[in-house]
Amino acid sequence: MAIEISSSNTQRPREAADAGKSQATAASTKQPKSKAAGDSSSSGADKLNLSDQAAQLQALEAEIANLPVVDTHRVEDVQRTLATGSYEIQPARVADKVLTFEAGLGRS
Repeated sequence: MAIEISSSNTQRPREAADAGKSQATAASTKQPKSKAAGDSSSSGADKLNLSDQAAQLQALEAEIANLPVVDTHRVEDVQRTLATGSYEIQPARVADKVLTFEAGLGRS
């Protein structure tokens, strides 16, 4: 599979991946051309065998897709501490997190 890298490509990565999947699906649904009358060894259906690693990745992807985006338990804990007035801001911890975040931006 070739990846075209140019400034004229306006698709987002997710859209490009979806487009590639739909093209692959469309190609796999086309019926193969009929074979010679004497060739009966083929059933006419394509087969796809996934490796164990690919099957694991597919299972993990499905599991991740079912996870909630927000940790509702953590949100409830923060709401409770805010409501009771016991939420404490730790300036040193906030500063460390900001610096770590900024350092991560420089790497990408």
